[in-house]
Amino acid sequence: MRRLFAAAAALLMIAGTCEAQKRMVLRGSSYPKADTVQYYVPSSLQNGERCPAVVLLHGYGGSFRQWASIANLQYYSDEYHFVIVCPDGFKESWYIDSPLKKGENYGTFFRETIMRGICDSLPVDTSVMFISGLSMGGHGALRLFMDNPQLFRAAGSMSGVMDLTTSTVTASLAKHLGKKSADNKNWQNFSCCYNIDCLKAIGKPIVVNCGAQDNLVEANRKFAKACAQEGVDVVYTESPGKHDKSYWAMVLPDQLRFFKKFVNKH
Repeated sequence: MRRLFAAAAALLMIAGTCEAQKRMVLRGSSYPKADTVQYYVPSSLQNGERCPAVVLLHGYGGSFRQWASIANLQYYSDEYHFVIVCPDGFKESWYIDSPLKKGENYGTFFRETIMRGICDSLPVDTSVMFISGLSMGGHGALRLFMDNPQLFRAAGSMSGVMDLTTSTVTASLAKHLGKKSADNKNWQNFSCCYNIDCLKAIGKPIVVNCGAQDNLVEANRKFAKACAQEGVDVVYTESPGKHDKSYWAMVLPDQLRFFKKFVNKH
């Protein structure tokens, strides 16, 4: 019941409040397109103050606008005193350096251009940053966390595509990874569920949410179970919900509260 009220409240906030979002455009040599980044700064931020940051990644087919259509991000920026940043994943970049599409190195672009732009241009405390995302962005958040653990204190995933080999958007993934076959190891190499040893080595906490009625729930269950067995500091929460906006609106504050716990921990 609490979650139903929380989801309803989040949706009402979207409809009833005009967000004061701002944007910046970032260009780099690792990706052929410029990235539009939408961001939110706490209204109470004092002149010269820097605060923690949360990077939120969108899902397959989405853009930097997707999260703003789900939740009132200015409200959450104010409530948790986070700078909230929403980059564009170009609909289907999968947030990786493609081994096939040379020049489309989103992972490198994220590290060298997006994160540098965030750290140089926004009032963020670079020692206290977090990353999460939904669906394709849930996969992306954990992959980027694995590749750049020095940038983030913790990471999260909401309805994430933990096992690319079982994804239904095979045509999109094949553009980056090649045709799925027993001999093509790219699909496993880029899947979160096949890289739990990397998360264990990082030794930082992650939070994973998935709806019980989501078609990705089984892969999320297996991922969380394997993480726990390997000693990864994981919090997994499964609750009623589908692969849709109402579920992501409901669990976003749970993830922000999780991150807030680590703001003052070193």
